[in-house]
Amino acid sequence: MRARRLRRCRRGRRSRRRNALLSLGLAAGALSFVGASWLAGRGLARRLISARGLAPPREQPEELLAALREAGALTGNLRHPGSARDPVEMAAVFASPGDPSARPTILFLHGKGGSGAEWRPEALRALKLGYNVLLPDLRGHGASQGSFVTYGFLEKEDLANAVAAARKEFGIDADRLGVHGCSAGATLAMEFAAERDGILALWVESPYAQPREMARHYLSLQTGLPSWLLGLTSRWAVGHAVAHVRRELSLEESDPGIELLDPLSAISRVKAPICLVYGDTDRLVPPRFVESLEAALPPGSRVWRVSAAGHCHHDNEPSRVARDEYDRKWTAFFTDHLPVKDNL
Repeated sequence: MRARRLRRCRRGRRSRRRNALLSLGLAAGALSFVGASWLAGRGLARRLISARGLAPPREQPEELLAALREAGALTGNLRHPGSARDPVEMAAVFASPGDPSARPTILFLHGKGGSGAEWRPEALRALKLGYNVLLPDLRGHGASQGSFVTYGFLEKEDLANAVAAARKEFGIDADRLGVHGCSAGATLAMEFAAERDGILALWVESPYAQPREMARHYLSLQTGLPSWLLGLTSRWAVGHAVAHVRRELSLEESDPGIELLDPLSAISRVKAPICLVYGDTDRLVPPRFVESLEAALPPGSRVWRVSAAGHCHHDNEPSRVARDEYDRKWTAFFTDHLPVKDNL
């Protein structure tokens, strides 16, 4: 009897030791995971605010300028300061069929890692229809300076300065503007147009509604790791990116920063009609990031979910998958809401 009790006591002690060691191991593993996530997040933060995309740009600015001139357009290279918070030199290309002051102007806003040069087909279409076109290189991209991107926080003022520069040099009418944005440029278009007079129509392709979830998805594409594994890493990365921008801009603790950018709030404050376009096989900005924007669209807006299409400015973009329908819809949308005078 006594021997059995001793054996049970020994087994109990061994079991408690095993459980204690297991608990210590789990705690050490958890701490290691948190530490590794913190270090990875710190390294990946720069990717979130870098102007580099998932692939290098394919289009060259010289090809854009040559195509615009071959189409007979009046063209010019604009240089202007960026936001007063970080007034680096910004670059944009302007083109017009002629008599710029009498025509409406469409701004074309590229995504992360792109440049104004990628808009050649769209710019030529707009010129043929009688529009001026303004093709900025967003900060840090193309010929524009800047060491980081802010997804609209600085870029809104950059764009306002680009419009002012085009008005000063070419006499454009700043109260007759349209915007066509792709990906991060589409989300920027909504931020730029929120509560801003003079913007009469927006065509936005593959925007996203949840910046933090989109950051996690983007890092998954960057690293090849599944999104579920990057939850903590992504939170650290976003936090480090936000802190870096705040330091670089010398923001006070009470000042707003990029952490407050909210596409859903922005789109709800846009006055102009929007055509929201996205492909149902888009891997870069999957439809789940776009669908929540639909309920917040302003009156007179439209939604076009393009079957078998992927991300804008990629090989399976909507304008290639549904070329003729895309041209018809694009032309009808802008001529309805941003008409060109008949006598031009």
